[in-house]
Amino acid sequence: MSPKNKRSWIAVAVVIALVALALVVNRLTTEKHAASGSPNRAELVAAANLPDCPTTTGSAGVDGGLPELTLPCLGNGPKVDLAKLRGPAVLNIWAGTCPPCRAEAPQLAKFAAATSGKVTVLGVVDGAYVGETWDDALDASRGLGLGYPSVFDAKGELVRLVRSGGIPVTLFVDRDGKVAYTKIGELGGGELATLAEQHLGVSS
Repeated sequence: MSPKNKRSWIAVAVVIALVALALVVNRLTTEKHAASGSPNRAELVAAANLPDCPTTTGSAGVDGGLPELTLPCLGNGPKVDLAKLRGPAVLNIWAGTCPPCRAEAPQLAKFAAATSGKVTVLGVVDGAYVGETWDDALDASRGLGLGYPSVFDAKGELVRLVRSGGIPVTLFVDRDGKVAYTKIGELGGGELATLAEQHLGVSS
């Protein structure tokens, strides 16, 4: 082999090695992102600016209360054991890609701000709703200016357990941890405040 041909083969071998290295690096990066969430998850959490999820430790569930289901916080904060949640509390099952959920969101955000310190308002994102992702929910939380925390229900288990057949659903939990009322479907104008007063004794 002439020196010229030898140099050409060396150059080709170097190019092939570089391409192979790039493919390996790309595969490892993709696997890392798949394991830890999307590459911009931290930025989405920061932009959503959600409060930490409530801490639920201690007492066990009660008859007529929320089901035994522990869900991760959408933003920062601890996992939430729904069965141990005590009221007065309002849980709203929603998804960022659900039109009626988005329509009622301003009412929930206003209520959460007006009852801060008196009522726990917690969103439960239904991850089974038309492929709703964690990042979809974070982006929607930011865009809607929710201002209250949510947990992520990847399999849509809470909807199944409360047998609602769809979302949105709003659950009113009293001080004893019992579900005092379940509202299925979109909240009408001013309806949230009325229901909270009727079933939780809380005025906004």
